[in-house]
Amino acid sequence: MGAWRMRRLSLAILMSATAWVGTAIPEDDKFRQAVNYVFSGNIEGRTPQLLSSIVDEDKCVISLETPGNSWVYYLKEIKPDSVVIDEHDRKIWFEGENTIVEHTFEGLPKIDKDNRNSVALRGDAARTKDALKLIFTKYCLPTSR
Repeated sequence: MGAWRMRRLSLAILMSATAWVGTAIPEDDKFRQAVNYVFSGNIEGRTPQLLSSIVDEDKCVISLETPGNSWVYYLKEIKPDSVVIDEHDRKIWFEGENTIVEHTFEGLPKIDKDNRNSVALRGDAARTKDALKLIFTKYCLPTSR
């Protein structure tokens, strides 16, 4: 086989493998990536001072940890039409009819519960909007409307 044929074959194999890998993102990974992007600004869900994780995928319960603080978000309780992305203040505001967030402080037994909250806008606003749309239309259909 000539060198040019070998190069063409190698290129064809590389292109096929790349196309296959690019389309092989499982559905639960799409949800995880969207949640991580909203809360941390990246699809891994980590920054040097923050860790986001999915506690219960079916109930859409999300945990957010920073040094000394812990939040648990109930995404199905958030009213999607209440979500406001404030690019000037770099905040994402949201609310619900019931408790949407529980906040604890390290060393204190008290748990604050609230039906309104905000998180820092850590990523790109347009990508955050897309991630929120995916979360609320496909994975976490709200209980409060």
